[in-house]
Amino acid sequence: MKQVYICSPYAGNIEENIRFAKAACRYAMKQGCAPIAPHLLYPQFLNDTIPMEREAGIQMGLRVLASCEELWVCGSRISEGMEKEIAEAKQLGIPVRRISAEQIQKEQAIRQYGILARRSALSICGSAEAWLKQDGEPVTFDTYEEAAAEARRLNEGMGPVNRTVEYFPKEKSPLPEETSSFGMSMRI
Repeated sequence: MKQVYICSPYAGNIEENIRFAKAACRYAMKQGCAPIAPHLLYPQFLNDTIPMEREAGIQMGLRVLASCEELWVCGSRISEGMEKEIAEAKQLGIPVRRISAEQIQKEQAIRQYGILARRSALSICGSAEAWLKQDGEPVTFDTYEEAAAEARRLNEGMGPVNRTVEYFPKEKSPLPEETSSFGMSMRI
């Protein structure tokens, strides 16, 4: 289960922002992730209107962020605290994913795209298809456009027209993943 950091506004309309953060956490859970939302925890014992306590909450949140696999920026508004979280995630090399309020409200599944490498039947080894991988893991993109641009770059870098491998962008489907229990779980 991927641990994701939920990055959404807190200050301003606090009641509405708390409802939205809870909905974002529920959305992440339904996507098969373990959500972490420090801005739902720390205000329980820290006063956000006291600058020293607010900064302590932000620093503790950044410490928690370091243990997460992704940071999800939820909604369209980015607060000052969120800017710090996004900058820290980028500095730590943690992937940042944008999740719209509409995705959360409609509980739309997160789509991921990959690049399918297709070897021609004219190849000495025969035809085959496989996901493009880097460091043993399939390369993934958040949008079809990003995957298409990378596939285009790879195809253009192949050189002569008489190539035996072509690259195609394709939406990835959830695949069953073996677990230590007797069942299967779905993973995107």
